[in-house]
Amino acid sequence: MSDLLVAGMAYLDIFVPPSAPPAPGTEVFVDAIALRFGGAVNSASVAAALGLRVSLAAPVGAGLADLALAALAARLGITLHGCGAPDNPAVSLVYASAGERAFLSSAAYAALDRVARLPQAAWIHVPGLEEAARLAAPLAAARREGAKVCVSGSWAPQRLAALAQLDGTPWDVLVLNEKEAEAACGSVPQAAVRLAGAARALVVTCGAAGASGYFGAAPLHVAAAPAEALDATGAGDAFCAGLLAALSRGAAPEPALRLATAVAARMMNQRGGVLEEPSRIAAMAGEMQ
Repeated sequence: MSDLLVAGMAYLDIFVPPSAPPAPGTEVFVDAIALRFGGAVNSASVAAALGLRVSLAAPVGAGLADLALAALAARLGITLHGCGAPDNPAVSLVYASAGERAFLSSAAYAALDRVARLPQAAWIHVPGLEEAARLAAPLAAARREGAKVCVSGSWAPQRLAALAQLDGTPWDVLVLNEKEAEAACGSVPQAAVRLAGAARALVVTCGAAGASGYFGAAPLHVAAAPAEALDATGAGDAFCAGLLAALSRGAAPEPALRLATAVAARMMNQRGGVLEEPSRIAAMAGEMQ
């Protein structure tokens, strides 16, 4: 059984160079076009580097992106559980300008609707509200069997708007960034009360202002760790990986939040959200003891 199962879409990100598009009938060459994986692979790669036994459950077909995902998972020591999907089921064109990113994406979400059961794990992390909604039944079954479930927001306005209507606490931990919390319930201070039906614990990340955790009556707040930000891509996913790595090892909420902010800060020193060099943060695993 894995320490952590990450379940969701594994995107192949194609970074479109910031140059003028070629005129019709012409071809323009650039120095390089970067290809990286993202989505569920981000948290899985960081958690594996922190020493957890990690599995990844994602729609997988037989396309070029799927073959590359299998090779990357094997190299990082991540067990890949593919659910049947069209070839290349999750692809994004990433446009970056003035520090902001925009995406043109395709995602075979329907493949998640056919998942009847998830592989066993102590913790399950779902990096997106759309994925969590489609996996609701297998997630509930996993919780009945003893697994704990963490869900992070992602920008899904309709799903965010529906969060306050959830009841029965289907998840153990919900992680939102400040913008997502405001979209879900109007303001961060209201989040702990209005989203109490969604999860037993709520964490709101606030970028350079740190992170707040609501694990009980008294809210917690930790400052952001110092960072030399090269690229914020996947910082939220790295935060979730650090948080769950600590909680799965029995850490209390406050030190778990501190480790999460430290891991996120370290990941911002590289480009992309997938940690392909585990040595970058492997030493931080000792902080979970």
